[in-house]
Amino acid sequence: MKQHTIYKTIAAALLLILPFHATAEETVCAGFIENTTVDNLLVPSNSECDLSNVRVMGTIQIAINATITSRNIVVIGNVQAENARQINILENSRIGGSVQINQGGGAIISDSTIDSDIQFESNSDFFQAQRNIVGGNVQIFQNNGGVEISQNTIDGNLQCKENAPAPTGGANTVRGSKEDQCSQLEMVASKETENKCNSSQPTFGTDGHLHIPRLSVLTQGDDTKYWATLQYVPSLSSGNKLVFELRDPVTNTGSCNQ
Repeated sequence: MKQHTIYKTIAAALLLILPFHATAEETVCAGFIENTTVDNLLVPSNSECDLSNVRVMGTIQIAINATITSRNIVVIGNVQAENARQINILENSRIGGSVQINQGGGAIISDSTIDSDIQFESNSDFFQAQRNIVGGNVQIFQNNGGVEISQNTIDGNLQCKENAPAPTGGANTVRGSKEDQCSQLEMVASKETENKCNSSQPTFGTDGHLHIPRLSVLTQGDDTKYWATLQYVPSLSSGNKLVFELRDPVTNTGSCNQ
């Protein structure tokens, strides 16, 4: 009996001494997730993920040809994308680490807080960063889809090299240095806006986006033209009726009268 008690005491001591390794769970997003907390999140290849009011205790990984659109999310770690199609971080989102987007398509980061760096390198589609608070550096290197950087507050440096065309934008508050192509940004219309306005007719893509190149709005005799991109909503569509909605007017509409 005494020996059994000694064994139990030793076992209890080992539990206190030996580290306990907990494995963080990975949530796969290939649809819509809202109002929840997850450990880590993965957007698998060729998938689309919509996040709303989601807290991620670890990191978000976006795989090859995948798309993520996030609104009002909190990520404790990094957002990492390589060979992804589109990254959208919108509407009061907060990333505790860095946003790293490499060798993929495009990205929009707007009205959000990034505590560390934004890195956008060797991508082929349009990148827009506007009205963000960035705790580290913004590094834009070797992209060829167009870049617009406007109205951001950047605690570190704004560094732009070997982008074709050169980045556009302005009205950024940079507490570090503005370097190379971003040393003297001007407020000019971006090439992306010109392309969206110059289309001859509406187009409906395989990603479910309906792009309207020119929509006239009459106000007190002034004819203002806008472009808009709408998202197809399968749950509201039926039969011959297709329903589209405008998500995030800040990033999915713009004026053609520039």
